[in-house]
This record gives sequence, structure tokens and C-alpha cells, in this order.
Amino acid sequence: MAFLNALVTQEFAPDALAAEVRTAVGKPLRRAAALTQLALIGACACLTTEQRRLPTILLWQSTSGPRQETLALLDEVCLGGGEPMPYDFLATQPALAAAQIQPFLPGLQSAMHLPLDSADSANWSLLLALAGRWLDQGRCAKVLCAQLDHWSDAASGQWLALGTLPLENTLARFQIGEVAGTASQPDTPDIPSRLSEWLTAGETPGFSLRSATNPRLAVEFARL
Repeated sequence: MAFLNALVTQEFAPDALAAEVRTAVGKPLRRAAALTQLALIGACACLTTEQRRLPTILLWQSTSGPRQETLALLDEVCLGGGEPMPYDFLATQPALAAAQIQPFLPGLQSAMHLPLDSADSANWSLLLALAGRWLDQGRCAKVLCAQLDHWSDAASGQWLALGTLPLENTLARFQIGEVAGTASQPDTPDIPSRLSEWLTAGETPGFSLRSATNPRLAVEFARL
């Protein structure tokens, strides 16, 4: 059993990210990709200053970012006439996001990035299943699951913060099951928004997300 301790949905203009980073941590994050900035802003919104020292794992997925940068780099190398710059290569490495934000989240132990094929795809069920297993195994105290995307006209982050212990403002209980107890929700990018609507409506006792790749796997949230 684990707990949903925070749910955060963020929307920014792309040119506002640097200012948002400064607001969150008091100084700029230099030479950082847009998704790295989004990761830091969202993580700080999910965790208090004290919680940022607890053992934490970051799991995030995106349609844009590393996949987009890798395709652009391959086009430049294979089809373009210019030489790629060092920062073009760095932008293709999602692991660098964890290294750059770790000084501001001293408890961050590891991170994993999951690339998505299209803007309509998501794999929240996988991120949440991993989070539930690792929390149950005692590998960490917190897991941050996120979908981060950065386009030319918009930047967005959707976050679910899970923990082994309930807090004063905990939103729901969370567990992994083999059979969904309530009508299952499709695994789409807006799961945090629909989860927020379920919490606000208060009409049903549970919210269940079933994996598209493993129909027997159910991620279930229950009211406290």
C-alpha cells in the first residue's frame, strides 16, 4: 500500500521556463534543456524542502524532448550540411536531467525516462506499477511520476507524487492489483487531470487504470 500525496498539473509558455526555475529554486539552471527545467519546476512543486532530502526516484515520459532532439540530430548528421554542436548531443540524453536537478533534490537516487511514440500515447500504468513495486520493496520513500512535453508554443508537466507514508494532505490510497475493482480508465496523457476530477467529484470510491499491454494489471486509487 502506498499513498498519492500530491497531484500537480502545470502549463507554461516556453520562454517562461527560466523565470519559473528561478522562482522555484532561487537561481537559474544554466545550460539545461527545456524538459530538464520542467522536471525541476514540477519536482519542487510536488515536494516540500524537507521532503526533497528523502530517498526519491523520478519516472517520466514524454513525446517531445530526447526523441525529438535525437531525430533532429540524425537529420543534421545524415542529411544536413553542418556539424552538430556538443549541446545538440547533450539534449538527446534524458539521464542528464537527473544529474542537473539532483543538487536541488538531494534525495534523488535514480531516474528513468520513457519515450512515447505520439502525442496521444501514454504509459502511466507502467510508471505507476514500477512506483508501487519499488515503494513496497522499500527502495525509496518517494516516487515522482510525470509526463513532460515541450513544444514551440507550449510547455507542460503533469505529476503524481507517491509515498510510503500518508501526509496531512494525502489525496488517496494507491495499490497495484491483478483485477480492477471499478470501471477501468484508458491510459492517456491526461490521467492526472482525470484523477483530479475523480477526487473532486466524490461520486465513486475508486479510480482504476488498466494497462493496455497487460490487461490483468490494474493500478487502483481509493479514497481515504
